[in-house]
Amino acid sequence: MIEIKRKDLPLTSFLTTFECILNKPEMNKQIKKVIDKYGDRQNHKTNVKAQMTEWKMWHEPGFKELADIVLDISKKISVAKYNRSINVQLDNLWGMKYKSEEIAIDHDHWPSIWSFAYYLNAPKGASGLFFSEAGEQGAERKLEPGLLVFFEGHVKHAVRPSKFKGYRYVVSGNIKEKN
Repeated sequence: MIEIKRKDLPLTSFLTTFECILNKPEMNKQIKKVIDKYGDRQNHKTNVKAQMTEWKMWHEPGFKELADIVLDISKKISVAKYNRSINVQLDNLWGMKYKSEEIAIDHDHWPSIWSFAYYLNAPKGASGLFFSEAGEQGAERKLEPGLLVFFEGHVKHAVRPSKFKGYRYVVSGNIKEKN
C-alpha cells in the first residue's frame, strides 16, 4: 500500500481573480424581486447563514441573463488562465440576501472549475468576499455595485460579519466543464 502524506506549503503565489462591473439595472431589479419572492429556501443549513434561494435559478427572470453572461466570461477566462478553450456549463446558480451581521462560513466549491459572486448592490459597511488562504491576513475584495468576481472553485472564501443598513444582494454560482 502506498502511504500518502499531506504537506501544506505556505502560499507563495498570487490568488488570481477575474472581475468586471456589470451595469444592468433592469436585470438587477428582476433578480432582487425573485430573491425576495423565494425567501429562505435553505433555512441557513448551508455555508451561507443568510436568506438563500434554490440552487438552480437560471430559469428565473434576471438570473437567465446573468447565466448567459457568466458562461461567456468563464470561457474567456479559461483561455486566459489555462490557455485552454473548454465547453462550460452552470452547475448551480443561487441568490442570497444578507442582513447586518450575517455570514458565510469559510468554504470552497471544488470540483468546480470556476466560482463567482455578483454583487447587485454594496451597502456601506457590508463585508466583501474574503479569501482566507491569501496569506496570513487573508484578503477581502471590497464591494462595488455590479461587481462580478470569478475565482477558481478550490479557493476558500467566506463572508465575515459586519454591521450595515439594508440588505446585501448577491448571486453566486459554479461553472463546470460540460461532459
